[in-house]
Amino acid sequence: MPSDATSRPADAASSGDEAAGGAVACLRFEPPADPEALGRAWQDHLAPVFAVSFRPETDLTVPIAMRSYNLGDLLVGDVIAPAHTLVRTEAMIHQQGIDHILLQFYRRGRSVVETDSRAGPVTEVQCIVFDLAQPVRIVAEAVDATNVVIPRALLEQQGCHPDALHGRPLDHDGDPFGRLVHNFVANVVACGDLLDRREALSAAAAITQLCASWLRGQEQGRPTEHQDVRIRLRRLIEAELGNPKLTPALIAGRLGLSRSTLYRLFAPNGIVAYIRDRRLMAAMRMLVRDDAPRPLRIAQVAYAVGFSDERTFRRAFKRRFGFIPSDAPHRADTEPDRASAAVLRNWIESL
Repeated sequence: MPSDATSRPADAASSGDEAAGGAVACLRFEPPADPEALGRAWQDHLAPVFAVSFRPETDLTVPIAMRSYNLGDLLVGDVIAPAHTLVRTEAMIHQQGIDHILLQFYRRGRSVVETDSRAGPVTEVQCIVFDLAQPVRIVAEAVDATNVVIPRALLEQQGCHPDALHGRPLDHDGDPFGRLVHNFVANVVACGDLLDRREALSAAAAITQLCASWLRGQEQGRPTEHQDVRIRLRRLIEAELGNPKLTPALIAGRLGLSRSTLYRLFAPNGIVAYIRDRRLMAAMRMLVRDDAPRPLRIAQVAYAVGFSDERTFRRAFKRRFGFIPSDAPHRADTEPDRASAAVLRNWIESL
């Protein structure tokens, strides 16, 4: 289906819309007023995922647009992009530590995708699978595509291990189930501005199940063990957030790391600050979800994310977000940092 990424005016240049009345938060890219700043603005917008460079034939006068909807458990959106080269390096992977899968359904355009194990073309009506824990280089023509960003853990819960699919194009038009997956995601994006949070969570669950089922049928080989130590650290921390005894010593012992290595990997803020921030982000997700059978008590949330007492949790929550936990359902979509790259990076990390 054709993209309508340019059919709705952006409320603010390169910013996250403040969702009112429980609406889904949307981040839109809008070209800056100064045409000379367009290329830099586009590079900055994509910086949380890819390093972008332009080629001599790149035409920056063509329409450029991107929107991303935060459905709570995953991100969906679409993009109209000029010809450019996208790179995700080992250094970026190590620095960011994100462990997500990006599915990009092409509707128009072509590219050549290069990974450590393969290189080949991607054409219209194909979907490309990107494991963001592995390096990749994409030399792309002008494209129009639908995007999905899913945490790997959600796919693994569905029995899907898409590691070996990294960089591989899949036919989403000739394959009836692939066409169903793409159409469903594209339709969710098309009505993203009309969804409330409950509908968004339901849509996210359906997209996860559809993508996992489709990718399971495409898998080749056995799942790979990710060697990047920061990703393994993050996964252990996420799994143990509810453990009040989660300490640097416990983590170092589990992964066989020295304390100095552990602290170096989380410099300059430190691993203790990182654990607390992840606990607070998990608490925020619990507080803003409206699909629970009954509202959660603040003490329940505090203990569930590893705080030993409610008072400490309340103070830490207010320092992190600027409001108290009981106000979270009404304030969760207020984004203090209006820079688009910071918003997108925060969304990806908080999934």
